[in-house]
Amino acid sequence: MKHRQKVLNLRPTQFAVGMLEVEEKIQIVREFSHKQIRNFIDDNPVPVVMGPDKNLYIVDHHHFLAVCYHIGIKKVWVKVVRNLSRRGLSYAQFWKWMFKTRNAYPFCQFGEGPRKALYLPRDIRGLADDPYRSLAWFVRKAGAFKNSEKNFAEFKWANFFRGERLLDRNGLAGMPNALKKAVHLAQSPAANSLPGFGKLNLQDKGKVEKKVKRKGAELAR
Repeated sequence: MKHRQKVLNLRPTQFAVGMLEVEEKIQIVREFSHKQIRNFIDDNPVPVVMGPDKNLYIVDHHHFLAVCYHIGIKKVWVKVVRNLSRRGLSYAQFWKWMFKTRNAYPFCQFGEGPRKALYLPRDIRGLADDPYRSLAWFVRKAGAFKNSEKNFAEFKWANFFRGERLLDRNGLAGMPNALKKAVHLAQSPAANSLPGFGKLNLQDKGKVEKKVKRKGAELAR
């Protein structure tokens, strides 16, 4: 059952998001009408787990919540997918369950971990930026791999690209060149174990490349 909840009352279960992805989505949503914004909120209920401390822990939609916060949306719909408040779990038992069931992602913006749950941000404002997570999103938008329902699938792709150090030489301004290389890598045998891998029709590749090129030029200023 859905109910409304303040964005800042929801507890993150990951350390980072891709801020370039958040920025792109903010630009899109800022062009929405009032009705479109209502639909945007209504169509994206946030799945949460209620912990033994009665706090609501975000299972998915961290990027969505970051967008909401930055454009001034105070409340969103949430859907409790698991209520563990009556189980009598200790703090340690709760987080062991969260990590084991892949309802939390214990790796930081550098791809390092697992980190202890103690260091997770208290609300969406504390999320760090993982540029490789943004790169993975751009690659998926270009059509180089399929969207996957598996939790944290794009973090797997981010770590794959991180291992190739595609952004390390030129930083965020190198995103356009990194995207071209990443699209090629995403279609290579080296990526065949990643969620969403497949030989795809890259019909959106040119459109996404142009957008990322503009973003790269902005970041280089």
